[in-house]
Amino acid sequence: MKTKTILSTSLSLFITAQAWGHDDHIHTSENVQATTNIFEKDHTTNNGEKTKLLGSGYRLLHEEQIFVKLESDRLNSIPKQTKQSEPKTAVPFRVFEDKLELEWDNEFLYVGSNGMPDHQMMVGITAWQQQVPLPQQYFGSNAWQIPLKPTPSPNPMSAKAHFFRGAIALAANGVPIFNPIKNNGRTDTLLAGELDKWGGHCGRGDDYHYHVAPIHLEDRIGRGKPIAYALDGYPIYGYFEPDGSLAKGLDWLNGHKDSFGNYHYHATKDYPYINGGFYGKVVEKDGQVDPQPRAQAVRPSLPGLKGARITGFESADSKNFKVSYEVFGKKKEVNYQIGEEGAVTFNFVDSAGTKTETYEPKKSVGGPRLESKKEKGMQANKKPGGQGKGPREGEARKPWIVAHAKELDINGDGVVSTKEVNAEVDNAFTGFDQNKDGFLSDNETQSRSAGPKSPMGGFIKGHASEFDRNGDGLISKNEASLLFLRFVRQVDQNNDGELSKKELVEAESRPKGDKKKEKKDGKGKGKKEPKKTNKKNK
Repeated sequence: MKTKTILSTSLSLFITAQAWGHDDHIHTSENVQATTNIFEKDHTTNNGEKTKLLGSGYRLLHEEQIFVKLESDRLNSIPKQTKQSEPKTAVPFRVFEDKLELEWDNEFLYVGSNGMPDHQMMVGITAWQQQVPLPQQYFGSNAWQIPLKPTPSPNPMSAKAHFFRGAIALAANGVPIFNPIKNNGRTDTLLAGELDKWGGHCGRGDDYHYHVAPIHLEDRIGRGKPIAYALDGYPIYGYFEPDGSLAKGLDWLNGHKDSFGNYHYHATKDYPYINGGFYGKVVEKDGQVDPQPRAQAVRPSLPGLKGARITGFESADSKNFKVSYEVFGKKKEVNYQIGEEGAVTFNFVDSAGTKTETYEPKKSVGGPRLESKKEKGMQANKKPGGQGKGPREGEARKPWIVAHAKELDINGDGVVSTKEVNAEVDNAFTGFDQNKDGFLSDNETQSRSAGPKSPMGGFIKGHASEFDRNGDGLISKNEASLLFLRFVRQVDQNNDGELSKKELVEAESRPKGDKKKEKKDGKGKGKKEPKKTNKKNK
């Protein structure tokens, strides 16, 4: 027997009611709109189907819409289940529910958002990387999730030493909040002039986010109420407590417990501005809280623009935007539009004229990615450096680590150690990292003049996409190191972290993926199998 639950949440008046018809028969109406007082009532139709009325609605979804009228005095006596079932965590987000999608289960509140606030953006930034705000797809499986039952961590983690990537909190308007310290682990984004008047800016994926507490949201939410939630599940208040008093006695994480023993964070005008880490349990992976939504990069990231100051931001609608700025006093602007098929067109306007760039959506692993038409046209003729020719038929493929063992053997002892490999990774990484932010972008790895003239530099340039393990469009030093150390492990037969002369010689003649094997004879002694080759009989 089927049981169906119908939920309605908008506000309306109770309807004085009477039952239609006779016995259990209920008449139907095809054009019934939902009402919204809150109640719960079990109902059995004439065909034996059970229906639970949850919320206050006439709109019931089983085989047809059923027009049910209930008496107002009975409605008033029934508990208001909808409000009780909604988690307290959802309350501040409800203020912006016209922009958000809110769902929950027993563990998490899921917040769907496009990451675009209602307020103006970008104005006031004096250190700009030429990124602009674009709507993101933080919906569905890529929605934000806030723990409903936060648990204190036995070892709280500080944002001074961790979480330099990704968000550490979510504002009530669905805009993520990042660590105030940028991804180089040193720079205070507020003091560096990178933030607008609302405490935000755009990341490498043209994704808008805050780096300090969005106190301005109190204008909508109210003073003394949470303006955000940290990703460990604890609320973040502004400068004041719920009773209106100024927050005092904050710990090193910028939080404390109330009189009931409930922990919460507060905003401050000085560092750390927001939660200074996590009082609750979180998982750190690749320098950020895991899991969390991913922004989809629209175009390659751009370098900082010296002398720039953003003076204006306009949005005619949800698909047309304009950023006005000055560079050493010269006025410029970028107008950009989102097309029907998701293509984004940028028009860069200055005294010399207008330059246009269009990026089309491209499906790829990890979500949609946009590819420049200009880049797309160049792909056919583009041969990445360092890739070289493959082996001829009948030849064994020489592992990269073996082919370049002499260059990697820094001390010339004939042995390639993991220490030497890591040293070369450091040198190559530093050579590519032009803006010294600790990450390599497409621009940094693919520019003709980028990187050191070394085998490792050539490999990074030719195989950049293979290093990006988390699919964020950037290469960290850890990601680079992991790939090259994997090359070492493939040749390191005795797993001592070093490649001896013998291991290098054997790997040179061994086909790729063929490991050294032994077969015991009748006496139990190891007997080597003949080496296999890729040669074919002619």
